[in-house]
Amino acid sequence: MNTLKAILSLSLLAPALHAAAVTGIDGHTVSVKNPVRIVALNTSTVEILAELGEAHRIVGVDLTGLTILPERKDLANFGHPYRPNIEGIIATGPDLVITTADTFQYSSTDQLRSAGIPVLLLESSAQDGLEGLKRRITAIAALFDKQAEAVKLNEAIDRRLAALREKNASIEKKARVFFLYTHGPGHAVIYGRNTGSHWLIELAGGINAADFTEGTKPLTPEATVQAAPDVFILLERSLAAVKGPEGIRSLPGVSLTPAGRDLRIFSTDNNIRWIGPRFMDHVEKLHRELYPHAR
Repeated sequence: MNTLKAILSLSLLAPALHAAAVTGIDGHTVSVKNPVRIVALNTSTVEILAELGEAHRIVGVDLTGLTILPERKDLANFGHPYRPNIEGIIATGPDLVITTADTFQYSSTDQLRSAGIPVLLLESSAQDGLEGLKRRITAIAALFDKQAEAVKLNEAIDRRLAALREKNASIEKKARVFFLYTHGPGHAVIYGRNTGSHWLIELAGGINAADFTEGTKPLTPEATVQAAPDVFILLERSLAAVKGPEGIRSLPGVSLTPAGRDLRIFSTDNNIRWIGPRFMDHVEKLHRELYPHAR
């Protein structure tokens, strides 16, 4: 509860059936009555709005958000998830922008606010894993007076997590898993602690073989061999970029690891670096792949 208060301050300023005011991590409070033109940046934000039944309010997303709402051909596309087109957002004329700290820079929020656009800046989508996700669900739901729906959604996440933890408790030897991010042969990046892929691996019952570092780092042969992963996981598009499992052996040090020798390699959803309501789907999938004989 202390963490929640420190990161998101929720205060009801109006009677029932009216939205709450929500204060983001930058100290700015947003209270927009019935926003009808929302720009949602970071796939986690898009997923939360969709789960709450508010996706119809979204008028624009970054490139990754298009994959969450493929049926919405009318959505404005503001480009790279870490470098969205600020001028394009302003031109779209939203009455609210909802985003996360791992997507947006503070200078960008200032630019939008100077144009008269309210911005709700939430914590990073990888912060504290599922606990952080539940805080963001609670915050966004408060904007639409959907606190009860947020409680149900968070409870559903907790139930799935509890069931998976019970399965993980029976695993005698946990797999050491390396997440590799690459655009093609010859170069890759590893993801350590406090990243979406770290939570994916840990919640699925594995050990992040890159837990010796935090955030992202270039893949080096020394680090790869020393980590000795049993399994590699890559985004679906990364696996395609290296031409499949055999192509991964061209990456530094991979062929000298147990995972590289055995070609024990799995692909995962392209958006798992951002933790949203669908995250447990990807966690459960990885668990089944790591431990196919587990009950």
